[in-house]
Amino acid sequence: MRLLIMLALTALWLTTGMAQTPSTEAGTKAASDDTIPKETGERSLDFWMQKKLDYSTGILRGLSMGDFDQIEANANHMRLLNKVEGFARSRNPDYRNHVRTFERVTNEVIHQAKKKNIDGVTLAYHQLTTSCVRCHQSLREAE
Repeated sequence: MRLLIMLALTALWLTTGMAQTPSTEAGTKAASDDTIPKETGERSLDFWMQKKLDYSTGILRGLSMGDFDQIEANANHMRLLNKVEGFARSRNPDYRNHVRTFERVTNEVIHQAKKKNIDGVTLAYHQLTTSCVRCHQSLREAE
C-alpha cells in the first residue's frame, strides 16, 4: 500500500514539473541528478538530501536577491519533496515528528513569501535550517 502511495506521489511530482532543479533568477538549472531512485536504501537518501539542499540554496538565493517568487517556488518544491520522502522513511516516529515540523516551517516560508515579508521569510528560513539540523542530529543519535 505504501509503495502504491509513494509511486502515485512520485508520478504526480514528475508530471507537475516538481522534479526540476531549483528555480533561479535567470532560469538556469543547477547540474544534478533528476532521476528518482527506485530503492529506499542509502542512494535514495542521498538523493533526497541533495534535492533539499538544492531547494534550500534556492530559497537563500531568493532571500539574498529579494526575489519572493523564487523563494516561494523553491519552498513549494521542498514541501512536495518532503511529503514524498516522508512516505519513504515514515517508520521512525522521531523522524515523523521532524517531517511535521519541517512541513509547518516550510509552509511559513511560503506564507511569508506571498506576503513579500523579507523579515518573516528570513525568520522562517532560519527555523527551517534549525529543523534540518535537529532532524539529522536525531538520526545520527539513532544509529
